[in-house]
Amino acid sequence: MRLLVGLTASLAIAAPLGAQQSTPGERLPVVKYILPNGMTFLFLRREGAPTVAFVTHFRAGGVDEWTGISGTAHLFEHMLFKGTRTIGTKNYPAELAIFPRIDAVADSLTAEFRKGDEADTSALARLRGRLRQLEDSARQFDVSNVLDRILTENGAQSLNASTSNDVTNYFFALPANRAKLWFILDSDRIRNPVLREFYSERDVVMEERRLRVETSPGGLLREEFL
Repeated sequence: MRLLVGLTASLAIAAPLGAQQSTPGERLPVVKYILPNGMTFLFLRREGAPTVAFVTHFRAGGVDEWTGISGTAHLFEHMLFKGTRTIGTKNYPAELAIFPRIDAVADSLTAEFRKGDEADTSALARLRGRLRQLEDSARQFDVSNVLDRILTENGAQSLNASTSNDVTNYFFALPANRAKLWFILDSDRIRNPVLREFYSERDVVMEERRLRVETSPGGLLREEFL
C-alpha cells in the first residue's frame, strides 16, 4: 500500500557556516515568517559567498511509527527524491496504470512471507519475479535521479537528507541566483510526490538498517536506549 502522511515543514535559509562565525551567546538576527497554511520560514542573512543554503525540516520521524510500519519515515525520506507527476517521468498516465498491479503483487508477496515457516517457497519466488517484472515495466517511463541532476546542473552542493526519531531533514546549497529553483522543486515534490520504485527502495532502506543497526553494536545501543 502507498501511504503519504501530511506534514508541517519549516525552512531555514542561511549562507554557508564558513561565511561568518557567531560568538557564544550571540543572538542571531533570525527572521521568522509563518504562512497561512502553517509553514514556517526562518531566514538568517550572512555576508560572504553569494550562496543560499536550505534546510527543510519535517516534524516527523521514527517516533510517529507503530508496530507494522517501522521504517516508514526513513523510506519516505528516500521517496521524496523519486520525482513528481511532471518531474522524473516520460509518461505519467502509463506509469500510474502499472502501480496498482505492483501493489497487488507486493501485497500477495507480503501475505505469503508472513506465513513464516509455512510459506510456500515456490510461491515466494514466483511473486518476487513478478514484482521485478512489473517494476521494470514501470521503470521504462521513469527518468532516474532527475531531481539530483537538475540541482547539480544548477550548482547545488551538499545535497542530502536525514531521518531521526522526531525529524526528517532535507538540505542543500545553491548559488544565490538559483534560489528560486528550491521553491519550484520542493513545492512540487511536497505537494505531488510519486512513490516510484517503492518496493525496491524499501529493500535499500532495509539493507541500510542491517548495516547501521542490526550489525552495529553502537547502532543497536542507540536504538535501544535513545
